[in-house]
Amino acid sequence: MSNQQVIYSTLRFLQSPSESPNRLRPDGNQKSGNTDGKGFSLPWYLIAVILGILCLLLLVTVAVLGTKIFQYTQENRWQREMIGNVTREHHILQNDSYLKEKLLTYKTLEYNILKNELLQQKKKQDLLFTNRTCQRENKGKFYGNCWSCYGIKCYYFIPESKNWNRCKQTCQSYNSSLLKINDEDELAFIQSQTYRNNYWIGLSYDDREQKWKWINTGPPFGINYTFMSSFGRGQCAFLSSTRTATIECSKT
Repeated sequence: MSNQQVIYSTLRFLQSPSESPNRLRPDGNQKSGNTDGKGFSLPWYLIAVILGILCLLLLVTVAVLGTKIFQYTQENRWQREMIGNVTREHHILQNDSYLKEKLLTYKTLEYNILKNELLQQKKKQDLLFTNRTCQRENKGKFYGNCWSCYGIKCYYFIPESKNWNRCKQTCQSYNSSLLKINDEDELAFIQSQTYRNNYWIGLSYDDREQKWKWINTGPPFGINYTFMSSFGRGQCAFLSSTRTATIECSKT
């Protein structure tokens, strides 16, 4: 068999303009879309719009958050200033209260000092009248004379032996009463006038109330004696130059 040269050729057909513009690539893939590039602009436009909306939302969110943070900062600063003002006012009021309390203490001390001075002056004035004679309306009240006076009060010492109830009746018959001792100064004066005698005073044990009571319960209420005797029924008080004691009311 003789050597013959074999020649292969490829036949290509031209496509008409009416046929589809799409043609196969050499690698077998089909190219899609318009050849003028308009098919690629629509997706990027949507992406740009979405990104713009997201950016706008982000800016609005940042603006709102900034406004809230600014308002919170301003409110926090206002609250701190208000707390500071309240604290200063509290300190001012506290200092004012302290000063007023001190002033009240000083005024109270001054009042007590003045009160004591007035009491001392009153006692001195009372002592000036200790040895004066009784006022004219008191003359003849007890057997023609009063024995002594202390301040505005006059005393008569009856040197008779009577029990407590009879002495009480005698005093009542002259529109008077048994002695009620109001304070220590009066007690000292009375005891200085008793010498060695014993005298009934208007203090007795009340069986109904079960306590010691002065004969006149109105003010002033008299010295508060607390006697050591556990049983006071039927007892009355008498006064000597050295002491105040109790004994049965039927004694003379």
